Amino acid sequence: MPFHSVGLLRNYCQQARKAAELAELLATARESTREVNDRTVPQKNALHRSVVKLLIEDYEAGASTYELAKRYNLRRNTVRDTLRRAGFDLSAKAKRAAVSEKQKAEARRLFASGTTRRELMELYGVSESTIRRALRCR
Repeated sequence: MPFHSVGLLRNYCQQARKAAELAELLATARESTREVNDRTVPQKNALHRSVVKLLIEDYEAGASTYELAKRYNLRRNTVRDTLRRAGFDLSAKAKRAAVSEKQKAEARRLFASGTTRRELMELYGVSESTIRRALRCR
């Protein structure tokens, strides 16, 4: 038997096996008692309560949702939803109080004397956008 005939025969056998598997799946589906509109309930990947506790502690210590997502290898939405369920207000107005008016005035003075934005971010523990807003407001 030529070599290409062996390949064709092997392919034919594989196709026959796939057809038999498909027929078996169809027979199982026909016997199913599930209705067409029944949907399976998606499983929720809930965080372990120890991780939730650590998230809350770190957030109370001043970590942002971005930092927490990176630190715990989570999606930011997961972090935000977890914190909201724990009772935290994550609105922009609640977070903007991170720098007081006195700190803003001090930041402007330091920036005018040569301190970089990055140094101010580290000094006050806030994001670059917060520093930009503090330097812009007068």
